[in-house]
Amino acid sequence: MKKVFLLLLIIPVIAMASSPTERLTSALSTLKELSSIPDSGAFTELLKQAQGIVIYPTLLKVGFLIGGQYGEGFVLRYDTTTQMWFGPSFVKLTGLSFGPQVGIQNTSLVLVLMNEEAIRGFTRDNFTLGGNVSVAAGPLGRRLSADTDYRLMASIYSYSITKGFFAGLSLEGAAVQVDHEANKIYYGAEVSASEILESYQPMTPEVVAIVDFLNSLMYGETSEE
Repeated sequence: MKKVFLLLLIIPVIAMASSPTERLTSALSTLKELSSIPDSGAFTELLKQAQGIVIYPTLLKVGFLIGGQYGEGFVLRYDTTTQMWFGPSFVKLTGLSFGPQVGIQNTSLVLVLMNEEAIRGFTRDNFTLGGNVSVAAGPLGRRLSADTDYRLMASIYSYSITKGFFAGLSLEGAAVQVDHEANKIYYGAEVSASEILESYQPMTPEVVAIVDFLNSLMYGETSEE
């Protein structure tokens, strides 16, 4: 048990804090890498049904059999009625991982949020993946199965991109916290995650570029913001 607590303490130190701008810049590369995979068609189709997306450009995993993971990312909410994006609200992820794993590995993580319940989870501190809402590995393939409604199966679908080898990735029980400090730095004032995702539209070049790319995946066009 002491080793578990030690892992959770040292991983954020190893990872170092990334600035909001750094996260946004790295996230675009993550999305481009994910969408370039031959079997990413299902991800694109799933994105068209989604109400938001979370991107952790770097999720650091450390351990041997029992490990810890830590990531810094952000959330964007998609209004399916107006087809407009809101955010970003910055978040952190911490937790344990189990299975055959060894060493230190950087993984990029993308979470597709399928409903309002999932969106609300990322506006709260100590939101538990798999506990408060269901989370599952995202479907792969050139397209989604025609007879499956993925929105009824899970609230969140996860996609990981690993450079190098690290077997095993579990998000069950991982805790998400709002990164209040990053939000304050980015917006220049203390703003709640709920307010950001409800009314703040993308404004800086870095996040506008991400929205443009997401729109191009979903509809073959860019945003007008």
